[in-house]
Amino acid sequence: MNTGKVSIAFFPILACCLIVLAGVDARADLSVSQARKAISRIAAFELKSSEVRVKSVSASSASAADVSAEIKTVFKFEADKEGRWRVAEIRTGQGRWESIDLIANALGTQLDQGDCNAPDPPLRGKAAVDPSVKRARCLLGHLFGVEIPSDAIRIQEVNPMPIPMASQPSATVVAWLRFDTRLTSDKSGWHVTELRTGNHDWVKLEPLLAAVNQQKEKLVHSELELIAGALEKFRRDRGFYVVSDKQSVAIDFLSPRYLGRVIRVDPWNQPYKYLGERGHFTLRSTGPDRKADTPDDILLSESRN
Repeated sequence: MNTGKVSIAFFPILACCLIVLAGVDARADLSVSQARKAISRIAAFELKSSEVRVKSVSASSASAADVSAEIKTVFKFEADKEGRWRVAEIRTGQGRWESIDLIANALGTQLDQGDCNAPDPPLRGKAAVDPSVKRARCLLGHLFGVEIPSDAIRIQEVNPMPIPMASQPSATVVAWLRFDTRLTSDKSGWHVTELRTGNHDWVKLEPLLAAVNQQKEKLVHSELELIAGALEKFRRDRGFYVVSDKQSVAIDFLSPRYLGRVIRVDPWNQPYKYLGERGHFTLRSTGPDRKADTPDDILLSESRN
């Protein structure tokens, strides 16, 4: 099987989550403790210091350094009706998950699980969990372009998630992933600008983040249109829009009769905003910067006499 396309496209999944990095002292001689502090303070991951293991630090110039490290990462796996497992989400913080499919769409590629769903031999005891450690490691290896066997991916635990009435089986997988980061320093400190993992070249993070945010903006427009359509149906029945300054109240009025699924947060994990009067409403996402009333806000409004 040709895994090159997946490898090149999907190792940036971590990179998408490593963009927002707090600065450390702007010194060329970046130390192990400074590197660990920088990585552990990545806002997207909310990592603890114990979840970052710096393997090496090497300065390539007066203002750049390469850091090889392992980070503890949590993934959500899902299985389809035929029992084929896939990596569905990566956790970026408490209660926050990033969709792998959304990232795939942003990168213009398709997921390929390879031969990872071949039947496992009969197992007993702790090894009998589904997905197995072997399967989880294989799926993450394909995702990040890591040759198996390799110490670049170490599975710490697999936890099946028994959810009553769930449409499909799921599990969380805790893994330690090895990656290389390229840090550069400026007046504000050290920042991660490139990332590499598995069997591929360095990838610049800024254009990658732009592509992911563009895909999220498309999803926001789609969800706002869906909510707006439900509000119009509500108005046709009642003669007015939902009157409230809280989006949660509007969703409670609309769901499930007018809105088939509950939509509360945008792709940046921020609550959608709603301001509704009898003849007018405004829906808002705070956009990539997660701050209200800034230029990147995404709005949809409607007025009726």
